[in-house]
Amino acid sequence: MTQHRALLVGAGGMGRSWAKNLAANPDTTIAGWVDIRPGAAAQAADELELPVPHTGDDLARALAEVRPDFVVDVTVPEAHHDVTLAALAAGIPVLGEKPMAATMDQARAMVAASEKAGVLYMVSQSRRYDGRLHAFRRLIEQAAGPVGMLNADFFIGAHFGGFRDQMAHVLVLDMAIHTFDAARYLLSDAAPVAVYCEEFNPPWSWYQGDASAVAIFEMAGGARFTYRGSWCAEGRHTAWEAEWRAVGPRGTATWDGTDQLLAETVS
Repeated sequence: MTQHRALLVGAGGMGRSWAKNLAANPDTTIAGWVDIRPGAAAQAADELELPVPHTGDDLARALAEVRPDFVVDVTVPEAHHDVTLAALAAGIPVLGEKPMAATMDQARAMVAASEKAGVLYMVSQSRRYDGRLHAFRRLIEQAAGPVGMLNADFFIGAHFGGFRDQMAHVLVLDMAIHTFDAARYLLSDAAPVAVYCEEFNPPWSWYQGDASAVAIFEMAGGARFTYRGSWCAEGRHTAWEAEWRAVGPRGTATWDGTDQLLAETVS
């Protein structure tokens, strides 16, 4: 079986998580790993006991020497633009993390580079592939019918440290995007046509940017999706997948974000 050769860029916490996932996939091998911090990639590979042939701190050199089949970009958001453009210019597909870029201008440049090169660039959105989310959608269809209102609550006190503590719009850009994408899936991929969102930072927050938000989305077809969330909410945490309620003409379905699915249908 032919294995796809991955070049992993970034050796922080998420980079290590991606390394474990890549190593566990029989169709993939980690052919290279780089990080701008000298020795960081080699140290991470050694600590995870992964045999990575090429480690270093020079992305251009790694692209030329490793000649990977694809790049996994797990750098900080400010670096996504440069990493992605370098890989696409070398004709190598990129799997990136969200937030896609530090600015909209950078994001547009990345999309344009992908289109110009004819090479795939995609951003990881894992939640919609969760089997429990699929089960919730089936329950909604069976018990509630076409959704008129969908709600998600997300409340976790996340003490990450590192770049997230300094990010602007940290909740909306780095976490809520997953919940928004899950909502689109639950609403049969209906597109949002209007949105009102207010983000704010409670006085006890340890984040520099706004770590709490409320939002109301008007979706194509007339449904409403409401979101309430905070990354500085201590106590009684929700699941990372949020807590959900869907209301339709036949009844209501709920999911606690873990394994509890409940519904009540009115005849």
